[in-house]
Amino acid sequence: MTTAHIKRTALYDQHVALGARLIPFGGFNMPVQYGGILKEHDAVRHRAGLFDLSHMGQFILKGENVPQWAEELTVNAVSTMKPMQARYNIFCNDRGGAHDDVIFYRLPDRWLLVVNASNAEKMWNHLNVHVGGSGVKLTSLHGHNALIAIQGPKSVEMMKGVTDCELGDLKYYFCTEGAVYGKRAVIARTGYTGEDGFELFLDGADASEVWQRLLREKEADGLEPAGLGARDVLRLEAGMPLYGHELTEEISPVAAGLQWAVKFAKPEFIGKEALEEQARGDRYPRIAGIVMDGKVPAREGYSVFLDGAVAGEIRSGSVAPSLGGKNIATALVGKEAAVPGTRLQVEVRGSRHGATVAEQPFYKRPK
Repeated sequence: MTTAHIKRTALYDQHVALGARLIPFGGFNMPVQYGGILKEHDAVRHRAGLFDLSHMGQFILKGENVPQWAEELTVNAVSTMKPMQARYNIFCNDRGGAHDDVIFYRLPDRWLLVVNASNAEKMWNHLNVHVGGSGVKLTSLHGHNALIAIQGPKSVEMMKGVTDCELGDLKYYFCTEGAVYGKRAVIARTGYTGEDGFELFLDGADASEVWQRLLREKEADGLEPAGLGARDVLRLEAGMPLYGHELTEEISPVAAGLQWAVKFAKPEFIGKEALEEQARGDRYPRIAGIVMDGKVPAREGYSVFLDGAVAGEIRSGSVAPSLGGKNIATALVGKEAAVPGTRLQVEVRGSRHGATVAEQPFYKRPK
């Protein structure tokens, strides 16, 4: 994608004003960091961070047949969702690989489907290929609607007086419709950091005022803008997959450790047969979490060894501030190399360094 074709979210000018370092991501110019990844990570883990996620694809689905139609395209249940509930789901291909991992929101008169920015065009085409004759009407809000996330242990407190809703009573993975600073919004208790928090779906025209007021009025409480760099570290610590790394068109939900989201009891869905065969055989390469010895970082693509033989490769890696600065990673490895406690080696610039397979998630927030 050429520079001329990279889009801007509704909050682009805010990021420039805050001195953010911007990078192309998912077709948009996005802030990777403001004051520094470790500083922003600390804000989210101990206070709260504010993220611009307006690059994510947002699709509206309408029609009585949405639940039944979506059941056949996804691995998790859709028709059992309660009003105002959110649910994680995955669209698979015939081989069981993942087209994308998504979240469905069941609203009173419509469904909101949020897809990864890098897959927005692919998913829009996929939905339209399968929509014929279903009676489902699709509308894309991608690039028009905004999405702001406030994440961290103080997020509930910070949202008091900001909305006309009592968000403290809102259950995890549920949403409500209300106003934020008088601007209409869908407010969901969802997130991608391992912390409590909310995601605010707004009209793009309203996003700048909400963003500015939250930062200005909650700065004294410790709210800071946070970029994609901190978000990636936070989600890795929390054991959450990133599409293109722990999930791909080749890496299935079963291989990614997401079998809890695959409802094999559903009559039929795309990829079911391949996933059942994979789960039954139990010989597939799978995602494992590893902790490196010492300070050597593991990076995507590095080879992983078990007893001197290649066992797989690193898929994501980062320093983990929540684990005292240890270097953590995910790796796609064979079954024997994925057992917690197993000693592995990772090849870093021609030298092999020790690592240990760890239980995921690496980090769980205190209750």
